[in-house]
Amino acid sequence: MDYERLMNKKNSNGKDAVDLLNEATGIMDKDDFKGAIDLLSEAVDLCGHPRLYFNLGYCYYQLRDYKNAIIDFENSLANDRGTDLLKHERQRLFLYLGIIYEKNNDNDKAIEAYKNSADWGYEGALGKLENLGVPYVPDEPKMEPFISKTVQTKPRAQQKQNAQQKPRAQTSKFFAADKNAKVTLVKKRRLRFIMPVAVGIIIGFSLFLIVDNLSKREISVKPTVIKATVMSSTLDLRAEPFTYSELLKVLYKDSVVEITGDASGDWTPVVHEGVRGWVDSQRIEK
Repeated sequence: MDYERLMNKKNSNGKDAVDLLNEATGIMDKDDFKGAIDLLSEAVDLCGHPRLYFNLGYCYYQLRDYKNAIIDFENSLANDRGTDLLKHERQRLFLYLGIIYEKNNDNDKAIEAYKNSADWGYEGALGKLENLGVPYVPDEPKMEPFISKTVQTKPRAQQKQNAQQKPRAQTSKFFAADKNAKVTLVKKRRLRFIMPVAVGIIIGFSLFLIVDNLSKREISVKPTVIKATVMSSTLDLRAEPFTYSELLKVLYKDSVVEITGDASGDWTPVVHEGVRGWVDSQRIEK
């Protein structure tokens, strides 16, 4: 089909299919799907491009007119040369078909459609397959070779009628399933879930052990510093708590010492400027 030539066809208002598609896209953003259908239907009559059919199918899908949605989605696939639809359009087209088939309890077709959506890189389709209990490993997307088709010149209403009468085998080639997948999606998803959970458990247990170990340790509380002032003109700081022990230092009046423990008789253990010793308890005042 020579789409480039057909795209030059214009309606009575001088608009071609591209103009109508752009206008339809603008009002689709405002959820005016009925208005978009009118514009896209006119565009399809000018040029049966797969992208026009895809957008028509999407509008019907949003309006929950699933019967017409299927017709236009399948028309999009039937007219596609392999490069007319963008990757994200293929992903969504097959996804929407799968959802519609699943709503109609046609799980076989739903599975085939979801697999095709997954093959085109849409991970959400894998979740749909998993919900249906079907493990699947997607293939790399493959472009269809160009196949020349006859230009559709019949009115749109007749195209729909013909599409309804066409056997489903026409589009079955788009739903090839990979029956030889060695690694199942279920196992891969379980692994993705188990790994972070296991790491989290290990980290949590390690933190618990650390906290528990710290809680069992004796926490050394720094004793309250008790200071005292020398009251006599001089005071001997001795190594032992008796008069004739080694003289370490002579302290002078108003010198400040830190008491380091309990008194022993008339002597109190103190430290002054890093020197530890004993002083006469009666000559200091706290």
